[in-house]
Amino acid sequence: MKKVIAMLLTLALVFSMTACGASMEGETTDTDAAAETTEETEDAAAETAEETTEAEDTAADAETAEATEWVWPALEDLHVGYSQADLASTWRTVESDDMQAEADERGYEITIVNAEGDTEQQLSDVESLLTQGCNVIVITAVDADAIQPALDACKEKGVPVIMKARGSNGVPGVDYTTFYSSDFVAEGEFAGEWAYDACTEKGIETIKVAEIQGILGGTDVRDRSQGFHNIAEEKGNFDFVVQQTANFSRTEAQEVAANVLQSTGGDIDVFYCHNDEMALGVSLACQSAGLTINEDVYIIGVDGMYETFDAIKDGTISATITCNPRFADMVFDGIEAGIAGETLDTFYAVPDVAVDATNVEENYHLGF
Repeated sequence: MKKVIAMLLTLALVFSMTACGASMEGETTDTDAAAETTEETEDAAAETAEETTEAEDTAADAETAEATEWVWPALEDLHVGYSQADLASTWRTVESDDMQAEADERGYEITIVNAEGDTEQQLSDVESLLTQGCNVIVITAVDADAIQPALDACKEKGVPVIMKARGSNGVPGVDYTTFYSSDFVAEGEFAGEWAYDACTEKGIETIKVAEIQGILGGTDVRDRSQGFHNIAEEKGNFDFVVQQTANFSRTEAQEVAANVLQSTGGDIDVFYCHNDEMALGVSLACQSAGLTINEDVYIIGVDGMYETFDAIKDGTISATITCNPRFADMVFDGIEAGIAGETLDTFYAVPDVAVDATNVEENYHLGF
């Protein structure tokens, strides 16, 4: 009996130790789980804190950006510095002459410099204008991105900057005060609509387009292309056979068009050119190739030069979208408004219109 009791006590002791061990093991598992949960919570909290800090930093940056204040001069002390991108076309020459004439008429001092299409030169030009004491800077940018250091230099001194005819990829109202220009996207859309209507009326199902672009990097080139492509995507039957720059040059455009016609066998329905100079060059190439404008091919430009209007009358250009270079009056009105303490909008559009044989006479006064 004693042996049996001893065995029973031994078994009881073993079961007790096993149960205790199991209990301790369970407690350890719960503790580990709790630790893991705590670690995950801490990680999540840290991540949230990091995101909150980033959001606060962004908000602080935005607040700082919004707090940018331009120091407008007194009207009697106004000295405008105008950085022109280039004078490679009639349009740019007229634009610069218009700025000078408007300043003279209002009795303001103005200094005009020409970057000759060189971005580094333009940055240097703006620095020079600031050194000369110009207290309002107007810029027609060579390149929308490359102009940023010039904008920063002006902002550092509090000198108001007005973008003219070509914009910047900076923040409107922060990196520059305002932008006066034609709506380049709308110009491209006008051209696209005209091409679609003309080709549809002619029964062309797939519209084969050669897009002759201006100087790459400018907002005018980017947006005129975007506008035309907006219509192309909407209509769904445009085929862009060629997209090539001719740098706003009549001579280059003539050469590009001649090569396009040779490589395609003349199988082009529309030449869409980013300015009239190139449209006139394309017209020469098409005529040399024996094509009849408005029968074999359509040619659309942008600008509204008198020479183009005359070519529309003669049937050697199909259409153009006006882009008036004479809006210095709007720019100086804006400068005077800024000096008077008025809040300027970030963009002011110069109105444009599509001109072809049906309305060239009534719009001829818009030419230059």
